[in-house]
Amino acid sequence: MALSAKLVPNDALGALGAERDGLTSAEAAKRIEEYGPNEIPVIETPIWKMILSQFVGTMPVMLEVSCVISAAAGDWPDFFVILAMVLVNAALGFREEMKAKNALAELTNQMESSIPCLRDGQTQSLPVSKLVPGDVIHLRGGALTPADVEWLEGDVLTIDTAALTGEPLPRKYPSEEYGKLILSGTTVKSGEAYCVVRLTGTNTEIGQGQADIMADRQTAAVSVFEQRVMVVVNIIISLAVLDAICIVLVQGLVRNGFDEDFKGTLLTALSILIAAVPIALPLVLQVTMAIGAYRMATDHHAIVTRMSALQDIASMDFLCSDKTGTLTTAKMSINLEKIWTAKKEGFNAVDPYLYRAPNQELAQQQMLLVMGILASNPDKKDDAIDGALLRAWDKMKQEQGDAPGKMKEGYEQLDLTGFNPEVKRTVATVKRLYDDRKLIVAKGLCSKVMDTSSGGQDSGKLQWTCEECKEEGFLEMVQKTDQELSSAGYKTIAVAAGIEGEGMHFLGLLPMIDPPRYDTAITVRRLMDAGVEVKMITGDHLNIAIETARMVGMATNILPGEATREGGHTGDETIRQSGGFAQVLPRDKRECVLALQRSYELVVGMTGDGVNDAPALSAAQCGIAVEDATDAAKNAAAMILTTEGLSAVFGAVVESRKIFARLFSYVSYRLAATIQILLYLSILVYVFDCTLDPLYVILLALFNDVTMIPVAEDRQTAAAEPQHAMIGHLIGFSMTLGVFQSVASIIFYLCMDMGLVKGIESHTKTGHYPTSVHAQNAIWLQVSIAAEFLIFSARSPGLFFFSRPSTELFISTMLGNVLSTLLAVYAFPEPLDAQECLIVWAYDLCALLAVDLAKMVYKFIHEAGDAGIIDEYELALEDESLKKEDESQPPVDPEAKLRSVRESMKMMQQNSMRLSQKGRSSMKFFATGQQRSSRIMSQSSSMANKSFTKMRSSMVYGDDLRKRTPASIRFK
Repeated sequence: MALSAKLVPNDALGALGAERDGLTSAEAAKRIEEYGPNEIPVIETPIWKMILSQFVGTMPVMLEVSCVISAAAGDWPDFFVILAMVLVNAALGFREEMKAKNALAELTNQMESSIPCLRDGQTQSLPVSKLVPGDVIHLRGGALTPADVEWLEGDVLTIDTAALTGEPLPRKYPSEEYGKLILSGTTVKSGEAYCVVRLTGTNTEIGQGQADIMADRQTAAVSVFEQRVMVVVNIIISLAVLDAICIVLVQGLVRNGFDEDFKGTLLTALSILIAAVPIALPLVLQVTMAIGAYRMATDHHAIVTRMSALQDIASMDFLCSDKTGTLTTAKMSINLEKIWTAKKEGFNAVDPYLYRAPNQELAQQQMLLVMGILASNPDKKDDAIDGALLRAWDKMKQEQGDAPGKMKEGYEQLDLTGFNPEVKRTVATVKRLYDDRKLIVAKGLCSKVMDTSSGGQDSGKLQWTCEECKEEGFLEMVQKTDQELSSAGYKTIAVAAGIEGEGMHFLGLLPMIDPPRYDTAITVRRLMDAGVEVKMITGDHLNIAIETARMVGMATNILPGEATREGGHTGDETIRQSGGFAQVLPRDKRECVLALQRSYELVVGMTGDGVNDAPALSAAQCGIAVEDATDAAKNAAAMILTTEGLSAVFGAVVESRKIFARLFSYVSYRLAATIQILLYLSILVYVFDCTLDPLYVILLALFNDVTMIPVAEDRQTAAAEPQHAMIGHLIGFSMTLGVFQSVASIIFYLCMDMGLVKGIESHTKTGHYPTSVHAQNAIWLQVSIAAEFLIFSARSPGLFFFSRPSTELFISTMLGNVLSTLLAVYAFPEPLDAQECLIVWAYDLCALLAVDLAKMVYKFIHEAGDAGIIDEYELALEDESLKKEDESQPPVDPEAKLRSVRESMKMMQQNSMRLSQKGRSSMKFFATGQQRSSRIMSQSSSMANKSFTKMRSSMVYGDDLRKRTPASIRFK
């Protein structure tokens, strides 16, 4: 259907020309060649800069300094090995950066917005990059203006120009003050209008500025977790530098190293410096995040717009969910049989001859729907409300014959003021053709259609109170009917009409069903089991919200939106304890988010799709724009869903917690390995005067870097509670692994002359512990294999043999061990034999088990009270048994759909109760590192027919890295 021209005519600001008809495809093709696509060209970082960047930073510089020291000492073999290590790490870093860049570029391409555009006389949805000057587009509330456009016809638009002007007050377009030109980058707050594109891409007012900052956007933001980890690494490196200086002084001054072996003294310090540099750590962190973001998009249909969101989602304690389109299908269907009509006097004002109809009740129902259609935009078939009316109209004409169509033929829509979240109604001017009289027709929220001043004066151009409201008992009757329909699960749209200049008459209610998605109830239960408390926050009717919450298993103690406006501690407590809020304003949603953040220090997620959700999405740490969200919502969100429903959010929670587990396991491993090597080598030097050849340490660091890269794709489990990055815990965990590994290595060293290594005399005879080349060979192999094995302990939530690593990580680690063994047997001087290598392997396996037990003691002290893991195998079985439904179309039989949802909810509750009664295994702690069942994270109790959710608050200790600063005052 072509775009309708029957709207507000172009005003005195300019005459409507032929360009209102839009462009043809051929004209558009010519113009895109002339002007280029409507996008900001991406400024690519030159390859040479990407390569050079691999040699800049604390850790690469440390290796480069080591390279200079080895050259100064004349140790050319070590020089070339260190140089090779620098080059290999640079090559790996460049390769992985290119992979991450390409993966993220692919994700960015999926995020392009579309907009209704007139081409070849037909309305079609086009990507904004395809727009060219001369295109006619349709703008409505929530849309981000995709180019510099000129208003043609429609509503007077309210435009948020803060992105350009910094002014918080919206502007009206068209107007004498601001004219008709609407600049790119602004947001439509309310109204609907057709506009012609004037300038695109870098030719727009904002385009050139955006082009200037594209280079900054090419640099990935560093997460708070990574920043703090790098601080810890830099501290370790600083301590290593201080340790190296002390070793030089001890060896040089106390042990005459400056006179007898200056080169050896210098190289001993060099080995300490090399041991302290976990050069691959930033690389693995970046790759893990990039792969995680890619998996999030491909496996869970969630596009992350900022990398820090991966950490935030893993830490999410609360999810405030919108109802329509998220918990429900947003495929609304009007039940024609339940259309409720008010007094006949109102219909007589609209059509004085309606009384002639043989079936008065049916005629009034038909007229009510006709008025609703006249207050709708026929081009908005994809809109939840207007689309439902248009489908109901088609169904009515099909089932009830020609009468509805003949009724509508007697009226013509002259103009339409689109829906505004503040006024909550649409208003149309309609001409009655038989006498050319003008009617005002409104549809929207019942209270705002009956009395526009309900809830306070709004900004609507027309204000009224329906004539019927003056009659005693009428208001109560409408409210009772509205409540009865909403309690049965129906959303109501009220319709009123009246002669222009005369009183308005309330005509009746159109009952619409917006059923929950087939997987909403089970997803809500899974989120609660995963420690995420879910609140419903909706602008819909209170009774509708309560009934929907009951059908999906959420808390039903839902309060009106004004309850969020109490302020102070009482208001915050109300927000925390309630199950949700209904009939909210945009500021109410934002207040809910901020209250949970400031008073309870919770990490809050918020889902939404409309312009009214954007303030709350911006305030939340985890703002999530659902599928088909407006540009304003997408712009404010940290994550954008590309599939319908809430299940994608749970998938994102699971994946983000796996990402967190990978990050934590690798960082803790790398810090532990660094602590082990530094501590062990220092003890050897200070206590036993045993210095290890720098070549051994260089190779050890090289193997650790190369073999651990596959940890970015390691197989991990998702914890059953929010994961908060606490540096205190990370350091404690790493110290436990590193210190006990050092103890194991020291024990091996002390026992070497007791038969573990051949050809070494007892220290009781020689008077000192072994320092020979053969002994150094054995020391190197033991430390090298132990460091490789350590990843299996660091990555496992319980004992290492209960958690299977990825095939790539296992093969990479084992290849590193085999290569180390081959070097010790065939390449190094005074090589080890096969028996000695077997002894080292067996000792390190036993040491791994001992270190793993020490880890479990640490976890028992600090983490045993935490919940377990999310059983994905059980969830997969549950998904297979879940009856999938086609939700692309509205339900044909609304009543049957409601019965089906209630029956499914009842069965799910029975299954959940059965699963919760399963006995807990005594091996749970050894397998997962936690003792408590995840199914008691959230408990529902019933009090006075209201469901309350009680949840254990997360224990906070150490340096908690949760973001607590509201987005409104966060420094950018």
